Amino acid sequence: SGNTGFSLAMVSIIKGYDCILAVSSKSSKDKIDMLRSMGAKVYVCPAHVSADDERSYYNVAKRLHEETKGSVYINQYFNDLNVDAHYKSTGPEIWEQTRGQITHLVACSGTGGTISGTARYLKEKNPNIKILGVDAFGSVLKKYHETKEFDNAEIYPYRIEGLGKNLIPTATDFDIIDKFIKVSDEESAHTTRELAKKEGLFVGYTSGAAFQAVKQYAEEGEFDENSNVVIIFPDHGSRYMSKVFSDDWMNEQGFFDSVNQEEALKIEIIK
Repeated sequence: SGNTGFSLAMVSIIKGYDCILAVSSKSSKDKIDMLRSMGAKVYVCPAHVSADDERSYYNVAKRLHEETKGSVYINQYFNDLNVDAHYKSTGPEIWEQTRGQITHLVACSGTGGTISGTARYLKEKNPNIKILGVDAFGSVLKKYHETKEFDNAEIYPYRIEGLGKNLIPTATDFDIIDKFIKVSDEESAHTTRELAKKEGLFVGYTSGAAFQAVKQYAEEGEFDENSNVVIIFPDHGSRYMSKVFSDDWMNEQGFFDSVNQEEALKIEIIK
């Protein structure tokens, strides 16, 4: 995962550790280049293989750990410390900054550490706070939350990074999440760009997906005039210059059409 990778790379620099990361090929070139610029050795693994495939980044990470003497395997999808970190930091920060007035938390779910740890703290403070998850089409999390059944038929390739999964992470506390909603690649991409152009918030693709979910939850009547909604934006726009902020990439994905072509960034070269 990009954000975990950056954190590990920074800690490794300060502590003098070697940092070895296995990432999905879906990760933007910007993310991979940034990780390498911070001294990490990066193994780029095929994105669209099953979680138990030996080439998946889950299994490549396990293999690298087994082959590397004295290494620490972070195992973020199945590590309770992932949840604890957000219980001890993100949850209290949100509670204090909203003076306890938060009514809804909207957060993407990938490993599930952020949403689960934050939710655990907030629910202890006020069990009436609604925890609203964000999932992607092509991921199994929403259906698993609703049925407790893993449905392999739900899985197909999608473009958004950092949310959704093709496995069930034990770092996700499904019982503490009230509801999930799924967002599409295309709408999330346009919402990401819209946040930059209309709100001055230069956030990443996963953050755009979170805000797209807020729009959809609002359309479903989830909020009213008394709601105090906190949205977690997990990534920065600079990591997606080669993706959602690239007109070429947007065109390649078929995300520009005659209606929204005018959204394309205007560049004029003066000679």
